[in-house]
Amino acid sequence: MPYEDELKSLANPIRQSVIDELARQPMSVRELTSRIGVSQPVMSQHLKVLKETGLISARAEGTRNIYCINKVKLDEIRAFWTAHWSNLLASIDEKGE
Repeated sequence: MPYEDELKSLANPIRQSVIDELARQPMSVRELTSRIGVSQPVMSQHLKVLKETGLISARAEGTRNIYCINKVKLDEIRAFWTAHWSNLLASIDEKGE
């Protein structure tokens, strides 16, 4: 299935919160841990997963990394799911279910 790894990574509530926060503005690990209420090691693990799936990226700013969402990737996933569900619902309608 396309985007399987990305969707699995978004199934976690902490990662969903990270995406929500980063959609508002780019942030450091410290800012994210403060807003979401988890420890730095826990946050780092979640950021690693999101980064590996390409949903976020990081840029160095001095001695810290600033994380931001990858809007292009999220738009791709949204387009895929919109088309997928539209096709599925049209198929159901054609069958009269």
